[in-house]
Amino acid sequence: MRILELDEKRGIMKLVAETEDDLWVLYLSLEKGDEVIAATTRDVSIGGESRRVPMVISIRVEKAEFQQYTNRLRIHGVILDAPERFGVKGQYHTINLDLNREVVIIKEKWPKYIIERIKRQAERARRVLLLLTDYDEYLIAVPMLQGLKILVEAEMRPPNKEQSQVEENLEMVVRDATSFASTYSSEVIVVAGPGNFKDLVAQRLRGKYSVYVEHVHSATRNGLSELLRRDVMKLVMRDYEISEGVKVFERVKDLIGRGSGLVTYGKSQVMEAATLGAVSELLVVEDLLATEDVEGRKSAEKIMEEVESKGGKIWIVPKDSPIYHQVRNLTGVVATLRFQLN
Repeated sequence: MRILELDEKRGIMKLVAETEDDLWVLYLSLEKGDEVIAATTRDVSIGGESRRVPMVISIRVEKAEFQQYTNRLRIHGVILDAPERFGVKGQYHTINLDLNREVVIIKEKWPKYIIERIKRQAERARRVLLLLTDYDEYLIAVPMLQGLKILVEAEMRPPNKEQSQVEENLEMVVRDATSFASTYSSEVIVVAGPGNFKDLVAQRLRGKYSVYVEHVHSATRNGLSELLRRDVMKLVMRDYEISEGVKVFERVKDLIGRGSGLVTYGKSQVMEAATLGAVSELLVVEDLLATEDVEGRKSAEKIMEEVESKGGKIWIVPKDSPIYHQVRNLTGVVATLRFQLN
């Protein structure tokens, strides 16, 4: 996710979704009544013929639909503004928002928890370090809010028949990767390359980091471009989000099992705990944030805003999470507490 502009006073945010998970976060952030401005195409009558033409329009959101695994977010609503010559104002239209396309979202007021969620999504990519390596060269990069930053490009002495040079190169790559991972607080390292040297590097890094291995044709900028087109980047981000939610639910089960009194669930109970500043972590199933269920969403958002204002952490549980049904069975709203409530 790249945030291009944020003007809270005017209620305007311009951004670009770069992964499927980014689209999912936008889907959860949209509310009925929001205004969305984006490029789209629409069938219009020109000279008695129907043609599909590109245009930039503004719509008032009625509902949104996230199409998982298609890299597309569908936003349906009434057209507020469009080129006059097409005569489509007031008509219904669906914007199909794809990856890497600019979109402007305008809200009457941006809830703090939504802004923080989008910012966290934008920052989350920084926790991934990209390492491309072969026996005689390597490149390390990190995703930043403004784009990709290459941290180092280096050549190494080509290994000869002696195993010592391979070991020396291996230590050099692992040392640099570990150093940059510490500098950028990276929790995940994607190791890519054309041969089996990448596997040797990955073995050294496993245990301390979550490591993904991918084949690319070179350990160069061309290889980096190849890596960024792969699904592994979406997988890394999705796995991170889901795994964090799973860890929270493991704590929930442990606290319940010990009879600690440090878990509560149900909207009214969690709201009461949130008001007292007792909520440490909150799990909410994504259904409760559906755009078409206005009242249900508002009640869930009030809880989330209260939790966030008191310093609690919020995790949205998607339907494909392994804990979705368990959280759903506990009303869909579950919280761990900082202290017991009488």
